[in-house]
Amino acid sequence: MAMKRLFFTIMAVCAALLCSCSNDEEMLTKQKDSIVKYLTSSRRLIDEQEVSSSLDENPPFYTAFNNSSYRHITNYYEQGRDEWMIVEPNSIIDIQFNAYIFSGSEPGMKDVYWSNIPETISALEANNRHQYDHLIWSKEPLTVRLGRGEVLKGLEDALVGCRDQDSVQVYITSQAAYGKHIIGSVPKNSSVAWYIKILSVTR
Repeated sequence: MAMKRLFFTIMAVCAALLCSCSNDEEMLTKQKDSIVKYLTSSRRLIDEQEVSSSLDENPPFYTAFNNSSYRHITNYYEQGRDEWMIVEPNSIIDIQFNAYIFSGSEPGMKDVYWSNIPETISALEANNRHQYDHLIWSKEPLTVRLGRGEVLKGLEDALVGCRDQDSVQVYITSQAAYGKHIIGSVPKNSSVAWYIKILSVTR
């Protein structure tokens, strides 16, 4: 009898784990689809793999990283950009940024969960939308040392290959962001978007 109860207990645990994995995969698929839909419709971008077959000259595009983060360099075709210093896996970069909770539509001030851009911080404070009353957001550039796990995995993947002075939009699924953790005002299992200006690159 005890063996029978143990068997059914093990089966119930396995079923719960399988269901949880299935739900996680379904959620991540929805997040990926939502990001790609937003990039291709609202932003009118194409996948980087389609650039060579595009009939348009200099078509705007996004790049996918491990199907968990998606990058758009807004100034990619700027003249002289190929001479700017490139971000490598061990680079040190200074950035200005707005970080948003991403729900599939255009991120706005109501979605900001972190920023070091003075205008953004002032606007949030003026409208009582400062989500971190117990913290003071720095208005100084954020220094990031890549390769040390100092930033989100999806963000670090997307920053490598950018260049000094690039303006970059990065959209990240919860898997490559905060996962099931609640971080400040960011709910668990949230996609996020970071809009970044790279101010300097050193190695």
